[in-house]
Amino acid sequence: MADILPDEILSEILSPALRVPDEAFADTSRGPSVFMNLSESSSAYLLVSKAWLRVATPLLYHVVVLRSKAQAQALAATLKSNPELGRFIKKLRVEGGYASSMYKILKMSTTVTDLFLSLNIVSDNACGLCRGLPLIDPCRVIVDGRHYGLTTSAHKLLETLETCLVNWKRLAVFDIPGVMDHRTAYSISKALAKAPNLNTLTISCHISSPPSVSGHIRLIATNPSLKYIRLNPPSTTLREDVVTAVNKDARLKELFHLPEQSSLLSEEKPTPPSEQLTLPLLDAGKIKEEAIWSRVLYYALQPVPKRTGNVWRTYRRAERPSILNIGPLLVSKMFMRLGIPHLYESPILETSLAAASFASRLAEDSSLRHYVRRLKISSCELPIFKSLVLHTPALAELHGGRKFSITWKAFSDLGSVTGSSLLTFQGVAIAKSSEAVSAAVFSQFSCIRSFCWSSTTAFKVARKSIPATTFNTLVHLGIKKNDSSFLTVLSHMELPSLRTTHFSATSTGGRLFFQRHGSKLQELTISVHQLTTSVLHDCPSLTVLGICCDDKTLLMLSELEPSCKHACLQRIIFKLPDVDMPKQTQRAPCSRFLLSLDSIRFPALVEIKHPHCDWPTTESQINKSHWVRWAETLLDHNIHLVGTSGIQWRRRLKYVPQKAPGTSKKAKGSQLEGTSR
Repeated sequence: MADILPDEILSEILSPALRVPDEAFADTSRGPSVFMNLSESSSAYLLVSKAWLRVATPLLYHVVVLRSKAQAQALAATLKSNPELGRFIKKLRVEGGYASSMYKILKMSTTVTDLFLSLNIVSDNACGLCRGLPLIDPCRVIVDGRHYGLTTSAHKLLETLETCLVNWKRLAVFDIPGVMDHRTAYSISKALAKAPNLNTLTISCHISSPPSVSGHIRLIATNPSLKYIRLNPPSTTLREDVVTAVNKDARLKELFHLPEQSSLLSEEKPTPPSEQLTLPLLDAGKIKEEAIWSRVLYYALQPVPKRTGNVWRTYRRAERPSILNIGPLLVSKMFMRLGIPHLYESPILETSLAAASFASRLAEDSSLRHYVRRLKISSCELPIFKSLVLHTPALAELHGGRKFSITWKAFSDLGSVTGSSLLTFQGVAIAKSSEAVSAAVFSQFSCIRSFCWSSTTAFKVARKSIPATTFNTLVHLGIKKNDSSFLTVLSHMELPSLRTTHFSATSTGGRLFFQRHGSKLQELTISVHQLTTSVLHDCPSLTVLGICCDDKTLLMLSELEPSCKHACLQRIIFKLPDVDMPKQTQRAPCSRFLLSLDSIRFPALVEIKHPHCDWPTTESQINKSHWVRWAETLLDHNIHLVGTSGIQWRRRLKYVPQKAPGTSKKAKGSQLEGTSR
C-alpha cells in the first residue's frame, strides 16, 4: 500500500507524526526538558519501507533536537557520511555544549533558520559550538539562560554569541529569558542593540519570572531596526510598575503591545433562537422514552471512579451537598421513578450517621431494598450493619473502609442473608472469635468471586467439617491477616476457579496452600518471608509475581536469590513501603537480586516494576543513576525495568570518545553504541 501512494500523500500522512510543535522547540520553562520522554523514537517510521524512508527523512531532519553528547556525535557522523541531509535541517535545538561534534554539525547545516542555544552548560566543552556559530546565519535565535553565574564554557559561548549577533544579517527574531544574571543580560543586550536587522524581541515569561522592564530591555530598545517587543506567553494582565514604565518611555510604548485594560465582555447581542425546534422524542413510545431517560439517569446518579460520594454521604455543616446532587430526580415524577433504582444501587456510607440514615430509610420502605447492589461502608456501628445486611437481600458487592470491622457473628449472619448473591467481599476486618470456629460458614457464599480475608480467627481443620466444593466460583483471593488454620482450611477446598491470590507484607507460611492450588494461579503477590519457600516450583503457570514487604522486612531483599527456572513468569512487581529507596545499605542487595534475573532462569520474563524507580531527566543524572545501569543490564536479557510512572527505560545512544589518529584503523569518525531515541 505504501508503494502505491504518491509521495505527496505519504508526506501528508507522515507530517503530523514527525512534526515538532514550535512551542516545544522554543520551550525554556524550568524543570525537565519537554523532549525528555521514553516513548518510541519517531525515527521508527523510517523503517517501515523504502518509500517511507525516502519521504520521511526530510521531515525527520526538519527539526533536530540534541540532548546528549552521543546524539551530537551520531548526527555529526551521519552528516559526514551523507552531507545532503544537512540541507534538510531548518530548526536546531542544542541543550548543551557537546564538544567538537557541534562544529561538524553546524558546518554541514548552514541552512538553519531557527536556533535554540542553552547557556546552562555544566561540564560540556562548547569549543565546537563556538567555532561553528559564525558559519550559520539564522533568522531566529532562542537563548535559555539561568539567572545565576555561568560556567567557563558558557562564558565562551556567550562571548561568541555576542560577536555573532552583530554579524548575523538575517537575524530578525530573538527570544531572551525574562530573568538572567546581570552580566549575561548586559552582554546579550549590548550585542542586540547593534544587530543590523533585528525586528522582534520576545521575552520568555514564566510564573517564577513575571515580565518586567529592566535596564537591558531599554538598551535593546535603542536598536533602530527593532519594531516589536512581545511577551511569551502573551500576558493578559501586567504588573502596574510594568505598565507605568512602558507608558513613561515613548520608545518602549511604541515597541510594547500592551493588552487592553478595558472590559473583555463582548458587546455582541445574543443570537436569537432558531425558529425550527426539533423534538427527538416526540414520536417515541412510552417504553422507549423511559428506557432512554433511565440510561441518562444511570450516568447522572451512579457513582463513578474517584467520585467522593453520593447523596447518602454526610458532610460537615459547611460542606452539605446542594440540592443539585439529586436535582435530576426533582425534574418530574417520571425522573423520580426511573432514578430511584440508580440512586440506591451503589451508596457510599462514609460516616456512622450516613449508615444509620440509609439503614433507617431501607427499614421504612421495603421497595428500596432490592435496588442495593453495591455497598461501601467506611464507618458503621454493629447494630446498624446488621440492619443493613438484613435489608439488602440482593447485595452483590460489600466494600469496607480502613477502620471498619465486624464480629464473627455478624459475618456469619451476612453469609446466611446475602451469601447466595454476594460476589465481592473486600476491606472488612473480622474480629477474632474466642474459640475455633467451623469453616462451613464459607459454604454459604455460593457465588463469591472476589474474597479478601482479614481476621486472625482460628478454624477447626478437620477435613470432614470443610465442604470441598466451597468457594467453587472464587477467582480472586486476598489475605491481609490470618491464622495459619485459615490456609489449612483453604488447602482442603477444591477452588477450581482460583486464578489470583494476594498476601500482605507480613504474611508467613502457606506451603501446603501453594502445593494444593499453586498450579491454578496466574497472578500471585507474596511477602518476602514466603518467597523463601519453593513458590515458583509450586506455581508453574504463574505469569505475574508480586513481592511485598514493609519497612521492617525491607532489608530482607538480600535473601531474594532466585535459583530455579520458571517458563511462564512474565512480570515481577515490587510493592514496597513509601520510604527512601534504595539507600546505600539497601542498594547492594537490590542490585544483586535484579542482576541475577536473566533469560536462562526466566525465559518469558519481560518486565520488572519497582515503585521507587525514578528515571533521570538530564544527561549528567543519567550517567550517575544506578537505576539506569540496572535497566540497561536487564535489557541485555530483553527484560524491561519499569518506573513509578509505568514507563520502561529505553536504551540511549552512548558517547564513545574518539581515539587519537593512528591508534587504530577504526579511529576515524565516530563510533556509536546502542539505539537512537
